[in-house]
Amino acid sequence: MALATERQRIQHLLRRAGFGYSPEELREYVALGLPGTIDRLLNPERVDDAAASAAAGAFREKAIQDRQALLSTWHARLVLTKRPLQEKLTYFWHDHWATGIRKVNAPSYMLVQNEAIRAGALGKFRDLAMAMTRDPAMMIWLDNRDNVAKAPNENFAREFLELFTLGEGRLYTEKDVKEAARALTGWRVTAAKVNPDDNFPVATGVVFMPRQFDAGTKTFLGQTGKLGDEDIVRIVTSKRECADYIGEKLWRFFAVSNPTAAMIQRTTDAYFANDTSIREMLRVILTSEEMYSEAAYRWRIKSPVEHVVNTTRALGLTDRVPRIARDTQSEGQALFDPPSVAGWNWGEAWVNSNTLLARVNFANDVTRRGKPGQLMNLDAAALLQANNAGRTADAAVDFALDLLVGGDVDRATRATLIEHIGGTHYSLSEASRSGALQGLFYLVLTMPLAQLA
Repeated sequence: MALATERQRIQHLLRRAGFGYSPEELREYVALGLPGTIDRLLNPERVDDAAASAAAGAFREKAIQDRQALLSTWHARLVLTKRPLQEKLTYFWHDHWATGIRKVNAPSYMLVQNEAIRAGALGKFRDLAMAMTRDPAMMIWLDNRDNVAKAPNENFAREFLELFTLGEGRLYTEKDVKEAARALTGWRVTAAKVNPDDNFPVATGVVFMPRQFDAGTKTFLGQTGKLGDEDIVRIVTSKRECADYIGEKLWRFFAVSNPTAAMIQRTTDAYFANDTSIREMLRVILTSEEMYSEAAYRWRIKSPVEHVVNTTRALGLTDRVPRIARDTQSEGQALFDPPSVAGWNWGEAWVNSNTLLARVNFANDVTRRGKPGQLMNLDAAALLQANNAGRTADAAVDFALDLLVGGDVDRATRATLIEHIGGTHYSLSEASRSGALQGLFYLVLTMPLAQLA
């Protein structure tokens, strides 16, 4: 059984409910134990994340006008955060409420949305749905800023029901889509240019335009009245079908590929018992037996963002933040640019001949020898020494395997890696001089196991 020990369960949890771990973080979480780790993950507000906020903030002003800086604001958080579940959920909800910069265009709108999702990631689903309904980037992406009483635009209403809350063909009819579109009329995005030579407007909020709102009576999912956007959100998020749909997506992302009806029922019960709380739905999942079962272990292929960020965090290569966009794009994913409103295609869609080669090239890039003090490349000897793992070949190999693949390899593979760095003739200085130590980390990073969450 791959998750037989508490340490292995914590490592598995940090891969799924975060973006992996550095050696220091793993020691911290193991000291807390599994219940303590889950409690810390579910309560990010108790954890000081000032370093990640400062690193993201260094890019923020430029990010208002520059897409690469926008990416770096988020990449900095992903690499440095001490609130891994909050950031993993921000990533999950970004895929769920998929919004693309290629149509939105203005980076500041995407930044505002990203911050709103982070703030609501563990809150009430009803509140998050309301925030996204009036989000400037979403209003542009799905045309709700063009939705007026005289010419209702159904684009957002349709996706709100089909992709964001209920699931395709569940509960709603075509008439409900039309009535929801009417109720969602009347909202406009407000923006300004801070500097005369700015290329893009800066989001300042949204405003309700009563003359553009359809104030007539509407009937939506069986409820009749002069409904507005708040009513649509309230009605939808009160439905069991909504709780089931969101719960199933959470189970699939964090735990198992095919949650049973009984499992979904447990998260639905938590949803209604706790006023649509995402946190309490996650508590059910992260404390469940299924989360640590054979079926949950290593079934999911890491997305490019997970793959690159996990590696960057593990090896402590924080100086690579500005280059992460290049790394993830070469592997087939760019944050703020999902392929469609349905988000990214997960699973086997992440791997093909081109993207697998990109993953190998990334492993080579981060482990090749850099100049002394060049933090964008791994200093394998320094990493081993800092973690008391450089004295013997066995210790060095076990450290690399534990850090990058949770130690779960067969004896023959372990023996081959030990021999690679010198075996019984191993010395840290010689293995470092020859490049064998760098090669050790490269070999582990290119294992099939290293591609699985």
